[in-house]
Amino acid sequence: MVKSLTKGAWILFSEKFGTSILHPQFILLRFQREVLEEAKKYAKGKLVDIGCGRMPYRKEFEPLVESYIGVDHPEVSKLYGPDNSPEVLADAKKLPFKTNSFDTALLLQVLEHVDDPERVIKEASRVLKPNGVLIVSVPFFYPLHDMPYDWGRYTSVALKSLMKGASLRLVKIKTQGGFFEFWLQMLNTFLVKRINDILLTNFGFHSIVLLVVIVAFSLPMFLFNNLLIVIISSMSRLFPKYPDYFPLGYLVVARKKP
Repeated sequence: MVKSLTKGAWILFSEKFGTSILHPQFILLRFQREVLEEAKKYAKGKLVDIGCGRMPYRKEFEPLVESYIGVDHPEVSKLYGPDNSPEVLADAKKLPFKTNSFDTALLLQVLEHVDDPERVIKEASRVLKPNGVLIVSVPFFYPLHDMPYDWGRYTSVALKSLMKGASLRLVKIKTQGGFFEFWLQMLNTFLVKRINDILLTNFGFHSIVLLVVIVAFSLPMFLFNNLLIVIISSMSRLFPKYPDYFPLGYLVVARKKP
């Protein structure tokens, strides 16, 4: 009961304030929005959203394409209600579609949850038509999540290799975030997860006291850290562009070879 209410409240709060500095993970949600806007530039024809989850972007893509098909794993789909259940239940390593079926494919925050990313990318490539476009987003520096379905993290080198091995031509690969965003965002995420952990335990006197203390500490910390992220990100434009060794994630756009 508590877990369901907590998750529902978090989803509602994220939908309303996700990209504002009021949200502890606002920079991550802004990066997700950046991926979405990039994907919209290429979306056309028949689109397949592999690992679609609750299909939060369906309404945004449907006006841009002929058809939208959401695909998710049968085990994961049990977590969703009838209102947001995908049309197709299948393993991303063996999609039930004919070769050359889609113009656009999405793999948004999915690769970290699969045990064979090479095979998943090859399957996405297989179902794409020649010159079809695959849009991928993945986290890099991010805590363990959705366990036991968190399998890995990928560098830009690994992502380029995966695209090449699937006969995909790299159009774009973009680093999202840097050291300061990583550092401050991870503190925010740690505090959010610890609050969630306390809420999901059996409440006792010590748990309630600890929850009050952490929440009282966290709320101003979230706002302070987020303001720092905004300020530092703005100031970074004034300095030379250096190699970034601490990415929060990557955005990849690749096109299937004719």
